[in-house]
Parts: sequence; structure tokens; C-alpha cells
Amino acid sequence: MTTPDRRSFLKYAGVGTGAMMLGGLNLSAMAATSPTTKSAAQDIVILNYALTLEYIEAEFYAAFDVGGPYAGKLSNARVKEYAKELAAQELGHVNFLIATINSLGGTPVAKPALTFAPLIPDESKLNDEMFLQLAVTFEPVGTRAYLGQATSIMNATVLTAAASVLAVEANHVSGIQQLRTFLGFNKKPTRMSARTPQSDAKPKSTNVGDFDPDFSPMPTALWEPLSMDEVIAIVTPLFKK
Repeated sequence: MTTPDRRSFLKYAGVGTGAMMLGGLNLSAMAATSPTTKSAAQDIVILNYALTLEYIEAEFYAAFDVGGPYAGKLSNARVKEYAKELAAQELGHVNFLIATINSLGGTPVAKPALTFAPLIPDESKLNDEMFLQLAVTFEPVGTRAYLGQATSIMNATVLTAAASVLAVEANHVSGIQQLRTFLGFNKKPTRMSARTPQSDAKPKSTNVGDFDPDFSPMPTALWEPLSMDEVIAIVTPLFKK
């Protein structure tokens, strides 16, 4: 079943209302991706879903990199370098996914209009600590989002593309959390959880306000996947109405 949240998100991932077309193909049956409906068309939907998530991450980090609207909020040299490297790598993911979609004959979705106001209600409070806290929220969501679609992918090329990005997202989780620990921002550096950034108290919540950014830089031996519906619920507030 396709939920209202999924319908609103899928228009950004290449599936519109009505005929639900992507690159001339009718994707109505693909609106609810699943392991039982594997197809080349579904692979494109999943890639565009991933691309939309990468657009979010790339725009977020670019906002804190040199020239971005929040660049002046960072003061620590290592934090600034992280912002620069993360912005470059997430943009690399965007370009890689666009190239992959094109190579498969699909149409990459355009970048949606985004707002980070729900995460940053008071820009005057932005600093190194808040940036890293937000970053370590984005990265495990991205990691687990890719994992959540692994069993729904048909094409080995698509699966390899997703896995290559997932591995880097997981590296980002550990790197950012290690820096937060070094700087004294991580209050629970030994906490283990396969569902980060979700909290132990509310491990199924998709409300960012319930998340717990404090956990070990190596939080789990095996990540738990996030479903498309869970991810959509988490990121939908970031889309401008």
C-alpha cells in the first residue's frame, strides 16, 4: 500500500500523480517498491529515491562549506575540513547516481526545493557542535535507507552502485562520531545500537526530535535497515511546500 507520505515523496523520486510516469514509462505499479516486484523500472525508482536523499545531504553540507550560508558558523579547523570533505563526497554521490541512472536509460529526478528550518529553527545557535550533531543524524539514516532497498533491486549494477555509496555513508557515520567524541560532544561514546540515530527509548520513532545523536563511533556489527516509508517520514519536513 502506498501511503500519503510516500505518494508526496515519490513525485520527487520520479513518480508523479495520475499516470505516474518516469522517462515515458508507467510506474504506477512501482509506487510501492518491494522484493516481489523487481524490475528495471523499479531499479530506476530506487535510484531516484537514493538520488533525492543525496540531494538533501549534498545541499546540507554545502551550506556549511566555504561560500555556503552557514560557513561562518563553524570555527574549529577540523570541523570546517569535515564540512568541506563531506560536501564534496555527497556531491560525488549525486553525480554518480545521475550517471548510473542515465547509463540505464532512466531519467534522473531534478533536485527538489529544500529547507532545513525544521532542523535549524534558530540559526543564531548554529555552531560546530550543532553541525556535527545534525550530520551524525543524516548519515545513519542514509546508510540504513540504502540497506532497506537492497532486497528490492534486480540489476547487479544497481546493487553495486548502492553498496558503494552505502559503504561511504557508513564511513561518514564513524568519522563524524569519532570527531564528536574527540571534541567532547558525544555523551555516550560506548552506546551500541543498530538503529542509530533512533533512540533506545523510542527506537521506531521517525520524529527527529526523538533521535539520540550520542552513540559509539562503531555502533553496531550489523545495521538494521530503514524502510522507504520510515525514511520518507523522517525527511518529508525538509521539502518546501
